[in-house]
Amino acid sequence: MLFNSVEYIVLLAVSLVAYWVMPWLLARQLVVFVASAWFYMSWSAPFLLLLLFLVGINWLIAGRLSQDGRRLWLVLACVIDLGLLAWFKYAQFIAENIAAFFGLFQPGVQAPHLDIILPLGISFYVFELISYQADICRGRVEHERNPLAFSLFVLFFPHLIAGPICRTRQFLPQVNTLQKFELGQIWNGMYLFLAGFALKCGVADGLAPFVNVIFAAPATYSGLDNLMAVLGFGVQILCDFWGYSLMALGAALLFGYVLPPNFNAPYAALSIRDFWRRWHITLSNWLRDYLYIALGGSRTESTWRVQRNLMLTMLLGGLWHGASWNFIIWGSLHGGALAVNRWFDTASVPRSLRSLLTWPPMAWLLTMLVVFVGWVFFRAHGFSQALTILSRIVTPVAGWSETRLALVFFELLILYLPLQWMIHRTTWNYNMADARMRWQMPAVAYLVAFAFVYYVDGNEFIYFQF
Repeated sequence: MLFNSVEYIVLLAVSLVAYWVMPWLLARQLVVFVASAWFYMSWSAPFLLLLLFLVGINWLIAGRLSQDGRRLWLVLACVIDLGLLAWFKYAQFIAENIAAFFGLFQPGVQAPHLDIILPLGISFYVFELISYQADICRGRVEHERNPLAFSLFVLFFPHLIAGPICRTRQFLPQVNTLQKFELGQIWNGMYLFLAGFALKCGVADGLAPFVNVIFAAPATYSGLDNLMAVLGFGVQILCDFWGYSLMALGAALLFGYVLPPNFNAPYAALSIRDFWRRWHITLSNWLRDYLYIALGGSRTESTWRVQRNLMLTMLLGGLWHGASWNFIIWGSLHGGALAVNRWFDTASVPRSLRSLLTWPPMAWLLTMLVVFVGWVFFRAHGFSQALTILSRIVTPVAGWSETRLALVFFELLILYLPLQWMIHRTTWNYNMADARMRWQMPAVAYLVAFAFVYYVDGNEFIYFQF
């Protein structure tokens, strides 16, 4: 059930009516629970049972952890959560690499085909469960004794599949509060949903067919077309995931719940560190708080250890996105760039060189170079395909500037610029009590017109696969 489907709109509308007519907190929690279970069950009923099992076992373990504070309970929760994630997401990848290793000594070794189906959203809700257990162990939060409220922390359907990754302190107090119906919030929720819909179904889905066909056979396209495919994918993945996040924030706000924002104009970043403060913010914060700091962070005096921690964090962040060497390369590229960024901030560099590299246009260009080269490995089906794309772009041969792309592709790239500026301006750090109709009414007219003209149906959200 996609956010941009009729089925989702019907589920959202029915659950909202039932939610707001209920005068009791428990009844509202039950409405949201049933809607969330139905949403996940529409994809797979057996995996709903797996999700409920994970929620239940984590709730029981958290209860024991809060009572005696023994880290053994945290370790047990992590083993269960990460063990299931490893089986569903990485078992085939591990088996293939083991077979490839032994194939070096005995040709003909084949990896078994495990035929494992990845549960939708498992990477996101596993991270939320781990952060909950870690926060209890650190004494940052109290254990939620109401199993229904705890289940909504994980199952709440607007953010269940692809985030934003919520923290206990952000979301549980809202679930345990009888929300008041406010027209300003309803308006803002509808506007956020519309803005996300325009980004997803107008820009991302409009660019996707062109990007897909070039990435499928890059050697048959010119250098310019390969370059446009890389730029197009960078815009596509931003509009796809930013669009999903805004739709999730908007749907949650219709229930009176405020979710954390996930994007803050990442392509305006002037350093790779700045980029990760703007891109997939809730994942970046999770990796920082529960992985980077756990590895030692920057508390050590050893520069090498700080750089190691950055690299390991981004390596695991890359692997979190998928069981592929391409994602590991993508994570390594960003980890190395972050390490260089940190070294540059403290190193003794000639003033003229520092001035050049920190000059905003140059800093932006270098940052985007890292980001978009990284997108090549993120999107390509294999290492050789990524190298083919990059070689086609940088090799000046006859016919390099020829293009087979349709005019609408370039239209969408151009229209994306004012669209993302307007949506960012009217959604970032929005005030829940202020409908801001002076800004949003003309924006609504533009978004509706844009979505109507460029609407494309049928593409799943990119981050659903993670």
